[in-house]
Amino acid sequence: MPDEDPGGGPGAVPGAVPGAVPGAVPGVGSGAGSAKLIIVDDHPSVTESITLRLLDAGFAVLPPVTDVEDIDWALAPDVAICDLRLLPGLSWGGAIRHLSAHGCRVLAMSGVATPEQVLDAIEQGARGFVEKTSVPAEFVSAVAAVVEGHHHVSARLAGYVLEDVRRRPLADGELGPVELGVVRAFAQGDSAAEAARRAGVPEAELHALVARVFEVVRRRRRDRRYRLTAREREVVRLVGHLGMTRHEAARELRVGEDRVSDLLAGVRDKYVACHPGESRNLAPLSAAIRWANELGMPP
Repeated sequence: MPDEDPGGGPGAVPGAVPGAVPGAVPGVGSGAGSAKLIIVDDHPSVTESITLRLLDAGFAVLPPVTDVEDIDWALAPDVAICDLRLLPGLSWGGAIRHLSAHGCRVLAMSGVATPEQVLDAIEQGARGFVEKTSVPAEFVSAVAAVVEGHHHVSARLAGYVLEDVRRRPLADGELGPVELGVVRAFAQGDSAAEAARRAGVPEAELHALVARVFEVVRRRRRDRRYRLTAREREVVRLVGHLGMTRHEAARELRVGEDRVSDLLAGVRDKYVACHPGESRNLAPLSAAIRWANELGMPP
């Protein structure tokens, strides 16, 4: 990424021109001086360029790292700007989960990530996505939004969300016309003010609308990723819905009880993955009962 003047010079407040940057939700910038940022990328030229523009914008930037496991958590970074090229090999966005587990908000970035990689990053907890080639003002505004605890929707991310909705239609109650209108506006490169105007909502409501979009994107992808297999659904029906014992279910399925136990363990793991905040100590039988209730299984 070339070194470019991010605008405003040293000490400038991120987001000082509200509504001027596509994907930037207004109301950011007040926490720049107190927030500590860390860049996770293995290209020195990239980390140097990003560090300079963020320092010029008034942020405190910690020394960059090439791997999330190299972070010194005693430094307590608030936000990590993480290259998605680091994620291959780490199951299901392990890098983002690692960062989030330490209370660090994540802004994903890449120059070559696929739509699926970007949406996977959102699923795992990233609060936005920004391209490495973004103009400095947009990059800084994206960081500022995440620093303030909000989200950043770049035009590319918005386009990926719309394409995912086109290929996998929304269920009732997921995203309504207003939320979709905001996403379409961002996909066209609109600023926050323009997106709010197109959607017919006050700018002050954009934070909640964008957060709702992220929540739905994450849930849709979790639900698909952790969808029960046919055999797992049958075990849920027999044990969770009909109340069979493992022995009875094994006889019905013509498998050993150990196989039923393995299936129930898988059911539990998928339930926990699909329900953030659920205890990993949830009993497999309890998970089967909950799945059966949620799926409205017939007898």
